[in-house]
Amino acid sequence: MKKIIAGMVAISVFVACSWAQAAELREDHPEFHIVQPGDTLWDISDAFLKSPWLWPEVWHVNEQVDNPHLIFPGDVIALVYVDGQQRITKTNRLPDGTVKLQPQARVLSRGQAITTIPLDAILPFLVSARVVTDEELDNAPYVLAGDEGRLANAADNKVYVRGIVQPETSKFAFFRRGQVYVDPETDEELGIEAVHLGNGTKVRSGDPSAVRIEKSVAEVLRGDRLWPVNEEQLRPNYFPHAPQSDIDATIISVYDGVAQIGQYDVVVINRGERDGIEIGHVLTVFQRGKEVVDPYAADNENVNKDGAITRFFKAVVNKKDKVLLPDEEAGTMMIFRTFEKVSLGLVLKAQRPLHVLDKAKTPY
Repeated sequence: MKKIIAGMVAISVFVACSWAQAAELREDHPEFHIVQPGDTLWDISDAFLKSPWLWPEVWHVNEQVDNPHLIFPGDVIALVYVDGQQRITKTNRLPDGTVKLQPQARVLSRGQAITTIPLDAILPFLVSARVVTDEELDNAPYVLAGDEGRLANAADNKVYVRGIVQPETSKFAFFRRGQVYVDPETDEELGIEAVHLGNGTKVRSGDPSAVRIEKSVAEVLRGDRLWPVNEEQLRPNYFPHAPQSDIDATIISVYDGVAQIGQYDVVVINRGERDGIEIGHVLTVFQRGKEVVDPYAADNENVNKDGAITRFFKAVVNKKDKVLLPDEEAGTMMIFRTFEKVSLGLVLKAQRPLHVLDKAKTPY
């Protein structure tokens, strides 16, 4: 696990990509930034660029520096001119000419490099979050009984499980049927949320097998389901990039049940792998326009007796008693897990509160 998490480093994923969109510097961009512990590449990019995911457009690699694609705490990130164009690169010289002294030898592992996005916000969802079908639920191993006749089981308790068909599998996560995700536009059933209950390790094979609960976030009951834990879901790298096609998605759910969605909240959208959604896709979130009553539309009803002018006037200006205000740009999210029909996104920026049924679209 440590090796996997340590592999989640940042700059190499950005240098490997190139996008058709042009990166623009922010008007209030700094001349330099000294990397601090806890920084993420997204934060640093956001300080310099209007669109943080377009970092490769302006990143300049100094091939004489060891591990030029990695950024560590203490590094200086500065604007420089290369062939007459502004670029961002690592340097030890500040714009005023001051040289930032560093030890001659610095022993740092790749795991100490800053990450692309705040991993703490998504790590719990990389293994625990699942969207399943009725068939997957029906075919998954299930808890038959608790040790010593327990009805509700928690950490350090042992449960007996039927349906484990792969004897080499030892790590499992416990789940329970949750809400059904429904497309708000088509009413299509998109999947069923598998509510994460905890993790456990198989301590004896057989039918039933014995599984000891190592960590629980809710009590495990008879009939609850299990799935093998797939640590490959802890992806070593993320490649933030805009979709190549027009994506028009809707936020259909938010984890933790908050009413207003903000930075670093995890949301579910009604688009998935079948719609071309990829891990790393960056989407612009738009706050859904509210419906308001137009109290002035009725003022024109008495223009003439037969209403001919009124009807013509309304047709031209589209006067209505109720008017839907336009959607407003409100934030940015990055997709970090995909399923067939839905995907999970991390809200990286929120200029205003977001809500379920707000839109997520390809950046323009």
